[in-house]
Amino acid sequence: IPARRALGRAAGRAQTGLDRSARLVGPRVQAVRPVPATVLLVDDVVTTGASLGASAAALRAAGAVRVLGLVVAATPPPG
Repeated sequence: IPARRALGRAAGRAQTGLDRSARLVGPRVQAVRPVPATVLLVDDVVTTGASLGASAAALRAAGAVRVLGLVVAATPPPG
């Protein structure tokens, strides 16, 4: 499976250290190259899912028909 960086982040603050409500906004990302119809999106840790959602939306806007997510770890939900 070829691995290519397909997304870039717009200038802005890193999500590290932000509280949950700020993280839910998610980063602004955009495709930096043409993308295939099916993309496997890999993330190390999912906290709120906002980054995955923003990334998937950017990939779909760039032409991906199907975006699959693979996450290595997840933080426990609050409470």
